[in-house]
Amino acid sequence: MASINAAPFSITQGNGIQSNLSNEEQARQAAQEFEGVFISQMLSNMFEGVGETGLTGGSYASSTYQSLLTETYADEITKSGGIGIADSVMRELLSLQEMNPTGQ
Repeated sequence: MASINAAPFSITQGNGIQSNLSNEEQARQAAQEFEGVFISQMLSNMFEGVGETGLTGGSYASSTYQSLLTETYADEITKSGGIGIADSVMRELLSLQEMNPTGQ
């Protein structure tokens, strides 16, 4: 069985998060982005079970429109406080950062 060696996520490495923010602000931003992706996936699975609606009309572009609408819903839910995942993820990121302060 192969094993995978990976360092914990480091909010100080070059991972696309603005480096001029504090560690806590970077962790908050990463956690909110994670929650947004999670909510988007959850909503897209929910809409798959609904079928065609009058809103999307069942046209060829309806899947694209539905995808954009789902992303917008997820962004708005996250901006308005989300579902509580971001707080837990942020705490975990910060605790991992404290365990491994060099980011190695």
